[in-house]
Amino acid sequence: MRCASALLTLCLLALPDCVLAKEFKISHQWPAEVDARDRAARVFAREAQSRLPGISFQIHPQLSLKMKAEEQFDALRSATLEMSVYPLPYAVKRVPEFSLAVLPGLFTSVDEAGALRGSRVADQLQAVANANGVHILAWWWVPGGFVTRNREIAGPETVKGLRLRGGDPLFDLMLSKAGAIPVEMTSNEIYSGMQSGKLDGALTSYETFVSAKIYEHAKYFTAGSPCIWMFATPLLISKTAWDNLSEAEKAAFEAAAEISEVYFAATQNDAEKRFIETFKRAGAQYHRFTHQDYLAWLRLAQQTAWKEYLALSPKTESMLLGVVESMLDRARSR
Repeated sequence: MRCASALLTLCLLALPDCVLAKEFKISHQWPAEVDARDRAARVFAREAQSRLPGISFQIHPQLSLKMKAEEQFDALRSATLEMSVYPLPYAVKRVPEFSLAVLPGLFTSVDEAGALRGSRVADQLQAVANANGVHILAWWWVPGGFVTRNREIAGPETVKGLRLRGGDPLFDLMLSKAGAIPVEMTSNEIYSGMQSGKLDGALTSYETFVSAKIYEHAKYFTAGSPCIWMFATPLLISKTAWDNLSEAEKAAFEAAAEISEVYFAATQNDAEKRFIETFKRAGAQYHRFTHQDYLAWLRLAQQTAWKEYLALSPKTESMLLGVVESMLDRARSR
């Protein structure tokens, strides 16, 4: 016992040369090894561990920690969960600024959304996240589209009367203005909603549509760029856990996160192709937004969701205008 106690004392005195092991749980709602959000989490964990042998990660897919998807934000804030792959709009009732992560029509492609990294707007969102007990490690953007049981979706007039899942209150505001009936639910509930008839259709990521087998209940789908649904599902870490890391550990986490972002962005073109092929094979009819379809949705988004977001606070106004300004700067520099 004395020997063991002495060894532990020596180890503590020798820090950081002798590092105590740390274990981080990463929770999410998607299938293991199938969905890119799970695979990117594994890329992050592998890269971080290669830099920090004293730290280990346990990935818990498909809500295997028995914690509902929307509950994970509070678990991060209270530090009862270290990390989560978490859709930011799930937390908008507590943090309305996060609706920027799914404002309809704002980002038409993964490349446009990815350009936000390192910008003033990203810093502002990070400050909001930090003030609410979480830290954004990796920005993973997922494109998506419409899937419906009974009607092709083109311009806004085509959703009238349909019960649709949009995934965010401001997105639902736009759908409601177009005459749809928004239904609030998380993406892992879409299959049962369409199966039971509670939903006529949904918007979510291409990967979720495929992995959740929504094609079993779909007759129509709308996909491709320009899209109006782009969703940020970042890798979050509890602010408490983040603050407890050393500067060297934070740098290693950030390096691993950046590698996971490059990996994740590269998966999304394949995800779109797989979505289209899978739904076509299942017999669903494919529609791609025309330029006029997209402009009609963009006008409606600006009159509803964007207008509401701008009015939330001076901070949200600054962030939305900052995104638009950076996109215009990119367009001018091409």
